[in-house]
Amino acid sequence: MKRTSLLGSLTIVPLPLFAQVYITPSIGIASGGEVENSAGETFNIKGDNALSLAIETDFDTGRIGLFYSTQSSEVKSLGNKTRFDYLHFQSALDYPLTSHLSSFFGLSLGATYTDVDWSDESLHFSAGAFTGLQYHFTDNLALQLEARWLGTSVDSSFDSACVSGSTQSGCIIRYEGSWMNQFQGNLGLRFSF
Repeated sequence: MKRTSLLGSLTIVPLPLFAQVYITPSIGIASGGEVENSAGETFNIKGDNALSLAIETDFDTGRIGLFYSTQSSEVKSLGNKTRFDYLHFQSALDYPLTSHLSSFFGLSLGATYTDVDWSDESLHFSAGAFTGLQYHFTDNLALQLEARWLGTSVDSSFDSACVSGSTQSGCIIRYEGSWMNQFQGNLGLRFSF
């Protein structure tokens, strides 16, 4: 159900009327990442294929939109199946290099749906950064090569304590968490409408 809600968000994002829309399906390779169990043992997730889709529109000197990616794999040495679905709001700046070649850099925030055996929770906060090159065949079609970091907050805790007195007041806030880092190399076609 949560995965369906995550995917349903793709259809309700308002894109400005009459703006340029970019749709970029891509395929890539995702590095596995690393997880730690409660006993402190570390396990690596096997790298595997990743399928991605970005839907964006122009905004100021760059673009904004949504990014969705899915990857199925398994934990090395345990044989546990894993699945990661990322849905991020992203923003990027484009830098023209030549008449047919441009580069870009962007950041993203969102959620990761995890279907794994080692975690009781399936929805986690995640963030990302990405960069790449685009070769423009026409105004409406470009080949895109992209490198992307995706970090998911796992096993996090948040504590706060506030004290208020007649002479002073204050709060102590503590956040503890660990990140699972994945890296993707994606190749896609960018269609402009």
